[in-house]
Amino acid sequence: MPISIYYQTNAKEWKRAENDTAVPNDASFIWYDFVNASAEESKLLASQFHFDPLAIEDTIKTVSRPKLKKYPEYQFLVCHLINPEDYRAQAINLFMKGPILVTYHKGSLGKLGDVEAAIQKRYPSQSVTPEDVAFIILDFIVDSYFEYVDHIEDEVFSFEDRHVNDTADNKLMEDVFQIRSLIIKLKRVTMPMQELIQHLKEDTSFTKTKKQKMYIHHIEDHIIKQMHTIKSAEEMTGDIRDNYDSFNSYRLNNIMKILTLVSVIFLPLTLITGIYGMNFGNMPELEWDDGYFAVLVVMLLISIGLIIYFKVKKWF
Repeated sequence: MPISIYYQTNAKEWKRAENDTAVPNDASFIWYDFVNASAEESKLLASQFHFDPLAIEDTIKTVSRPKLKKYPEYQFLVCHLINPEDYRAQAINLFMKGPILVTYHKGSLGKLGDVEAAIQKRYPSQSVTPEDVAFIILDFIVDSYFEYVDHIEDEVFSFEDRHVNDTADNKLMEDVFQIRSLIIKLKRVTMPMQELIQHLKEDTSFTKTKKQKMYIHHIEDHIIKQMHTIKSAEEMTGDIRDNYDSFNSYRLNNIMKILTLVSVIFLPLTLITGIYGMNFGNMPELEWDDGYFAVLVVMLLISIGLIIYFKVKKWF
């Protein structure tokens, strides 16, 4: 069933209901979890819970930027998961209305962890509010980022080991740009979430109790750590790219220097061969018996002299 229903009794017991009618009237907290809901089930957001049509449209049809929006009777919170296939944002939408929490998302929350167990562990024998559960879900979401952030960090730190024997420059730079592509995709999810967490920390109407304030600080610490790791990885890959560009420039300059020196050596030799290749009739050197060998010796001496000169100048 795409809609799961959980509730807390007055005795502070955490239970699951098969359908809406099985929820007792005296339940202190009710959680409706919409997972891959059909079009008919999605209509319940308007018909049963009476949420704003624009908020419903954001929930069903789009992936909204992480935000907290307040309405007279309820609050609407959007958080982002990371899709492991393409690192795109995957929205988890939360509506908090009195004692009712409605979550709407694609894919099970189970991949984040056991939310039910976390609720019972963090609030044993205590009344739970929709905001309390929202903080737990937000904590699970932020903690799920560590898998991707740690993967990026491992890729960067193992870069040298992977490419120590590489001779093809294109393989090395292809790996660098792949890592930087993943970093950009991660930042597109984590940076808006960091802004949302900062906003929640400052919003006293949402973060009310001392326990909630401590919890949001805990979540903020985690995402700050992740952002620092992402920034470090970005800087390191940038350094690798800059070092590669510098090395290429250095190597190209050396090649150009050698080619220039070779050109300088051959320039006077080309001049000599050009002069004696003009075939004018009045060229007495053409009649010399040893003229050919004499010119070769002169050309050889010029070449040796230039090479020695470049060596002395340390241009070679």
